[in-house]
Amino acid sequence: MHKADTIRICVVASAALFLIAVVFAGGGAQVAHAQGGAPAPNFDEPCPAVYPGDGAATERIARWMARGAADRGLPRELPVMAGLAESGLRNLRGVSYAGFFGMHRSLNTGEYRGFKRNPQLQLDWFLDSAGLVRQRRVAEGRPDPAKDDGAYGTWIADVERPAPENRSGYQPHLDRARELIAGKCEPPDSDDGSAPRLRVRIARAQHPLATGGVVVEARCPDQDCLVGATIAVGKRVRRAAAVEPADTGFTILTAPLPRAARRELRRGRSVRARVEVTAADAAANATTRRRAVTLMG
Repeated sequence: MHKADTIRICVVASAALFLIAVVFAGGGAQVAHAQGGAPAPNFDEPCPAVYPGDGAATERIARWMARGAADRGLPRELPVMAGLAESGLRNLRGVSYAGFFGMHRSLNTGEYRGFKRNPQLQLDWFLDSAGLVRQRRVAEGRPDPAKDDGAYGTWIADVERPAPENRSGYQPHLDRARELIAGKCEPPDSDDGSAPRLRVRIARAQHPLATGGVVVEARCPDQDCLVGATIAVGKRVRRAAAVEPADTGFTILTAPLPRAARRELRRGRSVRARVEVTAADAAANATTRRRAVTLMG
């Protein structure tokens, strides 16, 4: 065989092997995708839906977080501020605390099991927790923190639960979070503006010294919600912690009395009070019912 023929055979064989490798690589990728494997990051996407990797630029990690928050109707800055404060936007590999949000190892269970190796689970935990804190605040008659960027820091603190002296450490990161997001990752249009239907029973005359407070009964007949109650006597306000009502029937809430009202009742005087019951859904849409109540000793 001539030397030229031998070279041609080698070239053809090499080309065939290359084509086979490409076909198998593509087929393997298709199989992985069909089986639900994680899609590869899209490096041209300004707000990545897929975690861009530990080595990605800080801006891309911030925008990945911002997109996740926006998709849930939460402020884009919220997880970025938390990540800046807790980890400097790094996926830390600590023993007791790890990840972008300083999650404790006790959270490595249930739906968040494996969070140390899965940043998406870390973001899910933070956003799940932030949504619940918001819903609970609104149900308890407090202002919606999503409507006041000056409240983002305390909102995050209620999620992260740092030592009391560290609760103020999140709000200062708001400006830096906005720099990293750079006006991108706008939330999608949402038509979830329907507040939950709320039914209440509130007796107009009550004896709160005997029952431990003002008693109300509430339920959300159509959807999941949290329900809270507040009682106001003059300028004094007390709140009952928000609860998830039972699936059927009414749930009883007892709002504690202001101290001044208890004193008046012990002296045999009646007291006029304003009672509010609020139901909030997961998107913080709220419905409130109000009633004037006469309190007697």
